[in-house]
Amino acid sequence: MTQSVVAVRLNGTPYQIGCDAGEEEHVAKLGAEVEDIMQSLVSAVGQIGEARLLAMVALILADRASDAQKTGGAKITSETDSADEAAAALEAAASSITDLAARLLANGNAADKAS
Repeated sequence: MTQSVVAVRLNGTPYQIGCDAGEEEHVAKLGAEVEDIMQSLVSAVGQIGEARLLAMVALILADRASDAQKTGGAKITSETDSADEAAAALEAAASSITDLAARLLANGNAADKAS
């Protein structure tokens, strides 16, 4: 598959995120969701450092995924016709979020070292 790059801005800092071709819009939406959560945190606690903010965002997203799993938030459809398949889909989504956060942190650390 072809690689694409999506520019995601978090807390005023641009990050170049690699993704598969065709996933650009999805990655951009995920980035926007992370930015929304991050800005809510900044409003609540101030600028406490990007790494700490990203860690807090990751915990908020993990909590949301956990709550959805506990309450059966994953919809059972013809594509996911069992609770096990829904749980697997939720775990895959959580894994994608974790991978995105790791790439963001790696890019942030590289940018910090370059500064």
